[in-house]
Amino acid sequence: MTTDTSLLLCDLSPYRHSTRTRKIAVTAAGDLPGAVRAITLSRVGRNGAADDPGVSRLDGVEVEQLPVRPIDERRRLSASVRNLAGVYLPALWRLRRRVLATPARTIFVGHIALFWLGTAHRRRYGSQVILNGRERPGGIRMRGSLATWFSRLEPTLLRRVARRGPVTVVAVCESHAAEFRRLGFDDVLVVRNVPLASFAPEFVPPPPGPDLVIACVGTLYPGRGIETMIDAAVSARATGSSVRLEITGPAGNDYRAALQERIRAAKAESYISLLGPCRATEVATRIQRAHVATALYEAVDTANDSLSNKLFEGVVAGRPVIAGDLPENRAVIGRFGVGWSVPVEPVALGGTLVDLAANLPAVRAMAAHCYAVGRSEFIWEAETAELRKRLLAPLGDRSPEATTERNPAGRTH
Repeated sequence: MTTDTSLLLCDLSPYRHSTRTRKIAVTAAGDLPGAVRAITLSRVGRNGAADDPGVSRLDGVEVEQLPVRPIDERRRLSASVRNLAGVYLPALWRLRRRVLATPARTIFVGHIALFWLGTAHRRRYGSQVILNGRERPGGIRMRGSLATWFSRLEPTLLRRVARRGPVTVVAVCESHAAEFRRLGFDDVLVVRNVPLASFAPEFVPPPPGPDLVIACVGTLYPGRGIETMIDAAVSARATGSSVRLEITGPAGNDYRAALQERIRAAKAESYISLLGPCRATEVATRIQRAHVATALYEAVDTANDSLSNKLFEGVVAGRPVIAGDLPENRAVIGRFGVGWSVPVEPVALGGTLVDLAANLPAVRAMAAHCYAVGRSEFIWEAETAELRKRLLAPLGDRSPEATTERNPAGRTH
């Protein structure tokens, strides 16, 4: 195969919203001598993940986002069927056509439901296939979600994929990696959802003042504990604790309206802020406005036990994190001493907020420790060393090291 594309990435979510896909693209753009291209949909899901369709250049990556018809955000079976037939199937056909028209030495499949695109690309071009296993296989059970429909079939489908040829799977934690291996995949890497080095800001001390400030930053949708944290903040204030909550992120229109109504009904507008989305470059700053960050995935299905990037972003920004009481969260928090794992229900969370507000000096003192741990343990470039070797493998002697040897001036071709 002759092509100037070293890596092609495809995903359902728009490039800016595809956290792991984007981080891999950014890393590869600095490592690989050929072009790095990404092809994604311009919108997906009911959580407000949308961007403009068209072609652009971001992070040194050539990005193409394909148009998608309006999505019915209602959580009804009829809406799911309508979205599947009238929105996603036409969009996936366009995605298939564009991906299979783009030769590349490696294809990275950002959502494992697109595994068939990776294998089709390999049949056509002989490319190396890397699947992003960002959740526990077969673990999604969110009511009214098309992802749940796929998840029920996922283990059976992936067993067939594992039998048909070499595929690399990138899992987010070791327990997930073990499940992918049980499905038959021999080559499974673990890459946690840690942020890029460029995410890490300068250290900023926690804010002064008597109030404990909590930050929820990220895409807002059911299952992320937002409603529960609102209720917990209300109950903590009712005990006399000085607590403020800042919620930042994109959301579907209906879901955002429901959150606003919940805050109004509790008469909590003076201490709970529901803000719009912020740019990716502002996430760390939003976290640093608080004393504590959050990663509150609920234990509604096993897919949520996936070491959220929100846990790592909070620590790297220099803030301890309240995380859902899930096994993977408990392991990281216990090992590094960077926060608290708490059941995502109002009584437990409310009690935690009361305790933290009563011990605000101790909470403030955790900031420097978290920042040091984040800078030494949770940086993407170190986390992905083995994955970067895999991306270079199909290039043979065209790797940067080889081209530098042939060209002492350091110019790559």
